[in-house]
Amino acid sequence: MASFVKAAFVVMAVLATLASPPSSSAAETIRINGTGAGLVVVKPLAAAFQKENRGIVIEMEKSLGSSAAIKALSRNALDLAISGRPLKPAEIAEGLVQQQWGQAPFAVLANRHVRASGVNLHELAAMYAGSNAKWPGGETVRVVLRPNEDVDTKLTRAMSLEMDRGVSAAQARKDMLVGITDNEGFELVKKTEGAVAVMSLSLALFEPNSVNVLKLDGVQPSVATLASGKYRFVKEMQLVTRKDAPAAVAKFIKFLESKKGRALSAKYGLLVTGAK
Repeated sequence: MASFVKAAFVVMAVLATLASPPSSSAAETIRINGTGAGLVVVKPLAAAFQKENRGIVIEMEKSLGSSAAIKALSRNALDLAISGRPLKPAEIAEGLVQQQWGQAPFAVLANRHVRASGVNLHELAAMYAGSNAKWPGGETVRVVLRPNEDVDTKLTRAMSLEMDRGVSAAQARKDMLVGITDNEGFELVKKTEGAVAVMSLSLALFEPNSVNVLKLDGVQPSVATLASGKYRFVKEMQLVTRKDAPAAVAKFIKFLESKKGRALSAKYGLLVTGAK
């Protein structure tokens, strides 16, 4: 609870910063925030877009997460939110619109010193449940959780009935590692010996060799295996704007869906599927 309250204060502080007038008066500014797993894909895309559009500046602060970014968007403190979940009816009623951007492999990430190349769902569920406490190399398993209401937790539960039970068991235990945001969870996996979590592959691709990306049921998570149907666990990314979004935002979204945008997105772990 203390970490959640701390995160809430951080979000409030960042929202206050976002609400400040844009720093550049000579250029159009697009203010973007959202889920950390989506922002790591947006960063190289934003850099490429700005090289081709010198009159547009893209600003991105530290990740707020999907819900806080959507709230900031509704308050006109952002121009584009990258969300790992669909809009709620109340958010749509506030004049927000969404379109699907793409799908990221929802992958098993372990600390880079873990001596394993893969797991199956049964083994992973046992790790969450606490009945499989050691990696094959002897390291103690440390599961990194997300808050129970978080979309990543829901996706992890949906992987199988056994995983659903395993997550419930893990959530009920005390002194578990919990990352409030994508970035917090990823940092815990990076720095904790024996750590494991199920997260977007994009986080690992943005920082090569920082974690061990494990095969799941014998399949390596990648955009290629996702596109072919071999890898079946995904996290969807939504682009959320206001109905009166500036023309620069529409131009950036068009770039995201261009051939160049799709290629860059794939490099950083997102299969662009386009508006649906």
